[in-house]
Amino acid sequence: MNKDIHYLKKLFSEPFDAKRAGGQTNRNYVVSFRKPFNPFHKVRVALKDLKGNKFRARKFFVRLPWENVLNRKTEGKNILALSRNKKVQRILPRYFVYVLSKRNILDPKDKNRYSVPDGTMATEYIPGREFSMRHFRQVRYQRALARTFHVFHASGVRFSNPYDPFRNEINKYRVAAFRHTLKKLLGKETIAQLKKLELKAQQRLRSLKRGVSTHNDFIFSNFLVGRAGRIYLLDFEYAGLNKKGGIFYDIGYPLRDSFFNPPQISKKTFESFLNQADKAYKRKLDREQIYWSIVAALLVGIWWGVLRYYSVPKKEQPYFLRYVQRGVKGLLGLVHELKEKREPVLPALLERTC
Repeated sequence: MNKDIHYLKKLFSEPFDAKRAGGQTNRNYVVSFRKPFNPFHKVRVALKDLKGNKFRARKFFVRLPWENVLNRKTEGKNILALSRNKKVQRILPRYFVYVLSKRNILDPKDKNRYSVPDGTMATEYIPGREFSMRHFRQVRYQRALARTFHVFHASGVRFSNPYDPFRNEINKYRVAAFRHTLKKLLGKETIAQLKKLELKAQQRLRSLKRGVSTHNDFIFSNFLVGRAGRIYLLDFEYAGLNKKGGIFYDIGYPLRDSFFNPPQISKKTFESFLNQADKAYKRKLDREQIYWSIVAALLVGIWWGVLRYYSVPKKEQPYFLRYVQRGVKGLLGLVHELKEKREPVLPALLERTC
């Protein structure tokens, strides 16, 4: 905490209060000031609202990076692309500072030198609530979420990096996981099943030559419900040009996460959301691609969970043990229901677990 405050003082010259804002892989803070003002007094371009007025605020959101397996240079390029795309501005917080090599890459006119870790980011603070299952069960929020997804996917924003969940995450995490003793988490038979399902999912998901810009981490904690029910997208750490699954990977991701983090999404609720997505995208979305994308995403989560188990303090390990066990159980049940089906219906597994 003291080290984090030291970094925050490198960003803000005025006295401030800092409150932790959660986050599993980063240290996030809401930084508050007594009076509204522009704390980044040398940042000219980034701190202007849509009317061209200088930005003044009482609170800001600051992320201090933690996850060391991510390429912050790539993330920085993607944040820069998002900040320049007008179509996504209404579904994102405004970005003010993104630090690489002590420079704010979002504004070339900013001459400040920020002695903070690469990937440190300051954004607009948006009052609201984290998206929850209570929201997801309501059709109006399903509709809002589906429309937010569509605005993002149809924006034309082009990320700088190709993304393949198998190459960029599953394989990388699996190889790193094998440096540990896995018998505490996964038996030999389970590991063999995971490898077999990985190959199966690779075969079933279509490849895209150009790729499409996707978020690749659409969990509820990355959605913020603001005023009037507007939904904002957060945390683009894993974003990229998806070449395996495309937009279906994003659309299926909320169901994937419910296997790891209860409460479970029911069959009826998820199908209702997919119907809203069909309307937002103005076409019938390919259910088979959505569900096999969920299989790939589950594999990502399982191997990521294994790595987290070995990187956290001992008192936190039981959480990640349950996390991995839930993921394996959900994956095997889902694949059983999808087996050899060309137009799968969400498995009866969900009805049994709800």
